[in-house]
Amino acid sequence: MPVPPSASPEGSFGSFGSFGSFGSFGSFGSFGSFGGPESPLVAAALLTNRDGIVGAPVTPDPRLPPNRPDDITGLERMAPAVRDSIMTFDLASRVSFSVDAGKSPTASIWRSTEPAGSSSRIERKLLVSISAPSIKQFETQMNYLTAYADLREDRTSEILAQTTGVVPFFASLLYMDPGRTPHTLQLLAIALRFANLAYMRVKFGLGCKRPILFSPQVQPVIPTPTHPTLPSGHATEAFLVARLLWKLLRDSRSPQAHVKTGSWGEMLMRQAARIATNRTVAGVHFPVDSAAGAVLGLTLADFVHEVCRPKPGVPPTATFVGQNFDPHADFDWHPLYDVEHDRQAPHAGPAKKPWATSGTGKDKDPTAPSPALHWLWEKAVAEWVEAG
Repeated sequence: MPVPPSASPEGSFGSFGSFGSFGSFGSFGSFGSFGGPESPLVAAALLTNRDGIVGAPVTPDPRLPPNRPDDITGLERMAPAVRDSIMTFDLASRVSFSVDAGKSPTASIWRSTEPAGSSSRIERKLLVSISAPSIKQFETQMNYLTAYADLREDRTSEILAQTTGVVPFFASLLYMDPGRTPHTLQLLAIALRFANLAYMRVKFGLGCKRPILFSPQVQPVIPTPTHPTLPSGHATEAFLVARLLWKLLRDSRSPQAHVKTGSWGEMLMRQAARIATNRTVAGVHFPVDSAAGAVLGLTLADFVHEVCRPKPGVPPTATFVGQNFDPHADFDWHPLYDVEHDRQAPHAGPAKKPWATSGTGKDKDPTAPSPALHWLWEKAVAEWVEAG
């Protein structure tokens, strides 16, 4: 479902508009007039039609079975937009947010847990925390805004296309199309919508300033979004999509999931990194924004996967410490993620002062899985099995 340009956020969750037929995913194209409830002519015709064929009184069918709460067998018959709402809520309802506005502002996303032996007592455990770099660090990173501006002529077409969606760029690597992989595309749309809620709240919580505020010489090649800069929404979305697609390939056991027979996972990450870096080329983001977004996107992908599992798995947790990020360093995803084992690195940066950490947390209290999302995940995995 494309996002109107006037309301387009950082990134563009669920938007397939820039990939031709992706724009009509979920609208059924020429099938839209079926039933015609919006047509006054059809409504008037149904009114007279009923008078001609319905007797009185109306008698309920006694064979109708009782309601079945949370019945996943009904999901297949629902419109994609209805499933979107149900599953997006299932993700969003499992997290909460807090911000510590101290000397080093830190925004945290917490996952809801079900402690062992208690299905009614809900607690929260850290999913991911992101702390802001200092103004001085951002000032030093301005050197990258100057250097990357030289690439604008080569990359402007990419930058403009990516303002309306990142999924088509991943579809150029993997064979995705609404007719071929509808459940995969819906899963990505739901995950991107959830990620948008998460990174927008973190951005607001940290309030980091955009490059355009540091110097009029930045002159971005696209309008600067009105929300704060860190973490990068495009980086968050790109690494979320890349990792979810890699997890789908791995779960399907397709040949692409084996690093020794190809570089599919590596290519997905390269694509995510290029999308993130293009935002610095455009003049609207610092490299450190991309690093924070990559941490957030990789972690959210792991969280989405856990919620999609039929049974609770080991919950992920991660941190991004902006004050420890070397302001002279460019963005590089390699210290953050091991493609072959689909695993975030325990730490990135100096051992005593890492700028990113990840793990499974000390607690083993699970996040409640979602039957609806498990149904969608299995449908999406099945779309990649034929590659085997």
